[in-house]
Amino acid sequence: MKSFKEHIEAKQLDERIIRKGAVTAYASSGKRHGDDAVKRYQTAKRLLTTNIVSKSTEEKVDIIIAALVQISDGLISNRKQIGSVSAQITAVSLL
Repeated sequence: MKSFKEHIEAKQLDERIIRKGAVTAYASSGKRHGDDAVKRYQTAKRLLTTNIVSKSTEEKVDIIIAALVQISDGLISNRKQIGSVSAQITAVSLL
């Protein structure tokens, strides 16, 4: 199997292969970030929909804080997903 350097020296490196690899890597990254966002939103939803009637005010506040942290992390994952999609588009456009 040839190394990357050998491919470049032999001028056998096809730009389509590089483009497909880059797009595939960014697509995989975008999917991973999207899945993480969904997981965090579901965790926040589960926290907020549990039976908190019998809990003290302090416990309720702690639950709301934990849900807000999960929502914030989900939003960060959404932003990373958008970045991955933008990188896919850039890779397709530039290569």
